[in-house]
Amino acid sequence: MALGDDLVARLERAVARYGAGTPTPAAEVEARLAPLGVVVPDDLVELVGRWGGCYVGVSVHAWDNASVLGRETCVELTLAARAQLGDVVTGLVIADDGAGNPVWVAADGRVLRTDTDSGESEELAPSFRGFLEDNVHD
Repeated sequence: MALGDDLVARLERAVARYGAGTPTPAAEVEARLAPLGVVVPDDLVELVGRWGGCYVGVSVHAWDNASVLGRETCVELTLAARAQLGDVVTGLVIADDGAGNPVWVAADGRVLRTDTDSGESEELAPSFRGFLEDNVHD
């Protein structure tokens, strides 16, 4: 288990508060993301497989998201970021920061935010799991 028991328990409490999306099995996640050419870390695949797109203190868009997130899928967010920023965003966009800057997960698992004005990226967490541990509302 990539997320670990303690974090899963915290996430369960957050999902109970904010709602879950529709879970997406790992094979389906891979198939849906194949056209984007992104590698998604196991911890992100596990979260989406358990709760779908959901808000847990941070937004994690997938498909058939929890109602609090709206309808935008991670694929739509990724394509929009690539259209705006070119090949700066090489991973999967899971959210924006509220100011329109994409928050995305790189192939190595780091979570980054890219400023749409400057094109500069900053690391928010060294791993998706760490990003969740730092931000989950439980």
